[in-house]
Amino acid sequence: MLKSLKVSHFALIEDLEIEFESGLTALTGETGAGKTIILESLHLLFGKRSDQQMIRYGEQKAVVVGFFELRNDQQELLGLPKEIIVRREIDASGRHVMKINDDIVTLNKLKEIMSILGNIHQQNDSMTLMDRSYYLSFVDQVDQSKIDELMHAYLLKRSTYLDKKKAFEHLKNKKADSVEKQSFLEYQIKELEALNLIPDEKQQLDDELNKLKNYDKIMNQLQNAYQYLDGETYQIDHIYDAAAALDKISNLDQAYKDMHERLSSSYYEIDDVKSQVFNQIESLDFDQDRFNFMQERHFDLIKIEQKYQKEINDLIDYYHEIKKELLMITDYDQYLKEAKQEVDDAFNQAYDSGLKLTSLRKKLAKKLASDVVLELKDLDLDKAIFEIEFDEASKEEKNLLETGLDQIEFMISLNEGEPIKPLARVASGGERARFMFALKSIYAKSNQLSMLVLDEIDIGISGKTAAKVAIKMAELSKLMQLIVITHLPQVAAKADHHYGIIKIKENNRMVTHINKLAMDQRIEMIGMMLSDEKLSHFAIEQAKMLLKK
Repeated sequence: MLKSLKVSHFALIEDLEIEFESGLTALTGETGAGKTIILESLHLLFGKRSDQQMIRYGEQKAVVVGFFELRNDQQELLGLPKEIIVRREIDASGRHVMKINDDIVTLNKLKEIMSILGNIHQQNDSMTLMDRSYYLSFVDQVDQSKIDELMHAYLLKRSTYLDKKKAFEHLKNKKADSVEKQSFLEYQIKELEALNLIPDEKQQLDDELNKLKNYDKIMNQLQNAYQYLDGETYQIDHIYDAAAALDKISNLDQAYKDMHERLSSSYYEIDDVKSQVFNQIESLDFDQDRFNFMQERHFDLIKIEQKYQKEINDLIDYYHEIKKELLMITDYDQYLKEAKQEVDDAFNQAYDSGLKLTSLRKKLAKKLASDVVLELKDLDLDKAIFEIEFDEASKEEKNLLETGLDQIEFMISLNEGEPIKPLARVASGGERARFMFALKSIYAKSNQLSMLVLDEIDIGISGKTAAKVAIKMAELSKLMQLIVITHLPQVAAKADHHYGIIKIKENNRMVTHINKLAMDQRIEMIGMMLSDEKLSHFAIEQAKMLLKK
């Protein structure tokens, strides 16, 4: 729950601090007094994007600080201490800071954490009931974690389908252009096939030709090396004899042993090199025909590389590419058929994943409809019938939307004997307000929020219905901290804590102030809410009566 709120240099607020308690808190004041500004400051703590225009004129920075107390389960879930301080700074230079207990956090992280604590309803939220595109979000909120899991799987398969579909459309559009290339591709394929290209062949030819071109030099040097190793001026056996001599004294000193081992190793290494040199001399041969063939082949490979501006290995890859492209042209219908099958398979996989999402949503929708009807009974709509209808289009007619396969309609009957019709068509302003209050109550309770803020959610409500809404708010405040901005005297009278918001002129500038009202101040404030212009004796008595209930 929110323990206190500090706001500095924010719009009409110069420097303001409010202490909050559990239960029902009402904020009241004339239109334009600054109730919405206080709500905006709370929105910043819940992750709303900041606006430099909200910095008070003449100041460089606006600051909003909230002190919150977490329940044990919230502490465990978030890994945070019992008390947290949430701070937002809006800098005129564009530097915006978000902190939780002095640790800088991202906007998304702030939203994630604060969504566990509470929720804020704005006045324009009720307008979403006029747009059926928002309805799915109300259903999904009944069990958002399960919905998110299925939605993630669906969106991955949908993305695959869209990629396949895009590639298929590209193939269809490419067919006409590709036919014109057929003869050119056939020529290139024939030319490359005639060369029978082999990976790394040119490099191998380079190496072999280099050897043949230096045949005399190689043979001469090999023979010289062999003579040095086998001639009269050098006796390899002397190395062996020296090693044997050292072996006889190797047990007397480690140095003698090391020299013996090195000489022995050298003897066998040199003898092995001598044998390899001899074998090279015996096997080395110059084949004039082979040499001529390799030179011609090497020349052909150089020409083809220069012509295509590609190396041999890249030419081999290019050959396979144009073979595939030619196949597309010569057997395009089959190729398109296979591509279309891939699209259909991807669609079916995404559709099946979407059906799982639909199945869960239908269960959640049934529960939501039942819960809404129960809530409406306590809000002077005891005859209401509410159903959530799913679009039952066929598989062929379904679109893979970003939100899934579903389009839904809120169908309601608000009066006994009336058929159910779309909510947006039949609900009045006051009825929509109560419907939204029911949705917000259900969401807050199902997600075990510790606080709920409602900005004039009771607009358009009056008379005995207002009294029932006030009672319902008081009941809800026993489960969580409930902060309401209201124009209803019945709600203000039911509040455990009542704050008055006023706008006054100080130093030639308008400033918003908020004060917790004592009983006589509450009587006056509620009396003014009941009056047209001037506070009357009747309004005062009515206010006293409301406060006693």
